Amino acid sequence: MRKTSAQSRRASIGARLAAVGLLAGALLLNGAPALAAQTISIDPEDVPTKAADAPQFCYPGGGPFPDEETWVFDLPGNPETSGVFQSLSTTFSTPGGTVTRPIPGTPNSEIVDNEGASRAFIRLPAGWTLTGATAVISGTGQSFVLTHTCAASDSTPPPGDPGDPGDPGDPGDPGDQRLRLTKAAKPSSDVEAGDKVTYTYTVTNQNYGTRYPITKIAVTDDTVSGIRCKAPVLAPGASTTCTGTYVVTKEDVEHGKIVNKARATGYLGRQRVWSNYATFTVWTADPQVSLSIDKKARVESDCRKKCVHDGFAAKGDKIFYTYRVANTGTVKITQVGVHDRTAGYVRCNSTTLAPDTSTDCHAVKPYVVTWADVKEGKVVNTARATGRYGYRTVVSDPATVTICIRDGKFDHRKDGKDGKDDWDDKDDKDDKGDWDGKGGKPELPVTGLNMAQTLSLGGGLLGAGGLLIGLSRMRRKAHLQL
Repeated sequence: MRKTSAQSRRASIGARLAAVGLLAGALLLNGAPALAAQTISIDPEDVPTKAADAPQFCYPGGGPFPDEETWVFDLPGNPETSGVFQSLSTTFSTPGGTVTRPIPGTPNSEIVDNEGASRAFIRLPAGWTLTGATAVISGTGQSFVLTHTCAASDSTPPPGDPGDPGDPGDPGDPGDQRLRLTKAAKPSSDVEAGDKVTYTYTVTNQNYGTRYPITKIAVTDDTVSGIRCKAPVLAPGASTTCTGTYVVTKEDVEHGKIVNKARATGYLGRQRVWSNYATFTVWTADPQVSLSIDKKARVESDCRKKCVHDGFAAKGDKIFYTYRVANTGTVKITQVGVHDRTAGYVRCNSTTLAPDTSTDCHAVKPYVVTWADVKEGKVVNTARATGRYGYRTVVSDPATVTICIRDGKFDHRKDGKDGKDDWDDKDDKDDKGDWDGKGGKPELPVTGLNMAQTLSLGGGLLGAGGLLIGLSRMRRKAHLQL
């Protein structure tokens, strides 16, 4: 039986080694296992939107086109982990109703993965509104974004604009424009929320070759209201200035700039006349984008009252990690989460944080202390908060929590040391696991000798002594018999 059992054990060990060898060979030949495909949605903040309202960028040769608009979607993150697009389904609101357009599969659409991130393009008729989109990806990405558009070169004027096709007096031909408009702003850069920007418009009557003036001069702007002009009547060749003010908002700071469009109007006799469209860009100050993270750990042990709340752990104990993530910047941050390699997946109560707000998070599963941790003497765990602002990834400074092993080499309660060197300086929790807000460290309580260890050692020594006495008597008895 002993021989058969040994052969069985050797066969079992050989089979396990063979399986490990096959797995290692497969990984070496084929690389890491492929990431599973999953379906994700577009960032909710990117819909609904029109092409003209999104960040503008036109690739060389890619627009702008007369009556078409190009939409570009990105899958943020490292393609090796976040994955790449396999297909997209985009939904638009159109004058004829809701339509869905796949990428690829629609003319003038494609997916490219050679620009540092997985990117999808589609070109569609002007005037459509993006209302939703989903994508099938091969990776762990949580959502994708509308990175920019290339709006049509002749986008529809805003409602109520004198150039609206519904106005029968619209000249249509730029050659019929009798007024010329230029526009400026002060300050034009480094503005912050609450700052006041003054816009100055210069209107010129360029209806040369006639002695008739243009009356009822006015300027309309898609952003600025209450614009006033110095002279309501302009003779041929004459000019006037108009002014209006605008207060910068937090949304403007988040966008990084203020771009608005204006147009002047007037009357030549009974005929309404217009100027060209004039645009101007005011740049906001660089926003402060930052996150902070605070972290605490609670040990759940089976030692009951012997070591309750002592802040130490033993093999098999469970450590529960919780976090508090705060937006310490001046702009809204989305897709807030916590990256903690030791704790695993972390769930947060809120994934969008306005400035000066916070959210609580927790590791879904507790960490179980291992023999390796016991040998090391402590469990050191570091976490970072992450989020996204626009198309930028935001990462906080690390937060570290250290749990020492009970009676381990860093448990200095019996040798007179305070163990300060074994606690992370950023740890601001008390030994009860509460947020004390004072930057204090856990107080290590002084305890007596471990009675269990003492009794175990004494019992062992008594047993060894008894065994030696028994052996001595047996040898004496055997000698007498001889």
